[in-house]
Amino acid sequence: MKKILRYKAVVALSTIAMAITSCSNEDPVGSTVTDYPILEMAGDRITVLTEGDTFTDPGVTSTIGGEPVDVTVDGSVNTITPGVYNIYYSSINDDGFPAEVRRIVIVLESDPSSVNLEGTFYRSGNPNTVTRLDDRVYQANNAGGLALSDASNLLNITFYNIDDETLYIPYQENVSPSGIDVESISGQIVNQNSFNWVLSASAYYGTAVRNFTR
Repeated sequence: MKKILRYKAVVALSTIAMAITSCSNEDPVGSTVTDYPILEMAGDRITVLTEGDTFTDPGVTSTIGGEPVDVTVDGSVNTITPGVYNIYYSSINDDGFPAEVRRIVIVLESDPSSVNLEGTFYRSGNPNTVTRLDDRVYQANNAGGLALSDASNLLNITFYNIDDETLYIPYQENVSPSGIDVESISGQIVNQNSFNWVLSASAYYGTAVRNFTR
């Protein structure tokens, strides 16, 4: 029994010595804390105007550690030309870490639309019901044209008829029961009874052109 105890003591002492030696050979562990920019947007993230309206940028404020810092603005709006305009606001801290927010400005053609997209459209036999909210503003309850049995991934979105040729789905969050975000910048009106778009809506939807016909 004494030999066993003595052996255990030697092992324990050897282990302690190894631990002390290992620690002494390592570099000290450093710790760095950085404060990221916090950007706060005034006004609405999505602004909808009519051709010829005046746009006044409400602006964005940025702070780092509670102190105000400069904001870089990239982008402009031309309300004479219908279209979609993006304004990006960004700040960067002393450690080189950036932060950015985006404002979307939609300029709709001022003439009354000659196209009414209200009704039910189909993609591969799957219905997509479009409801007219205003002259150039619509809601669609199945923007991906999926089978209705795939209920958790159906996209219920708002979209805009920019100029009777271009359709735009602005960035919208959690538009399906499964929590998918969506945007589309490539929608087209083919005619009164047909339109299409490509969705940016997670890998689930991919990059296919989605055609809808009455």
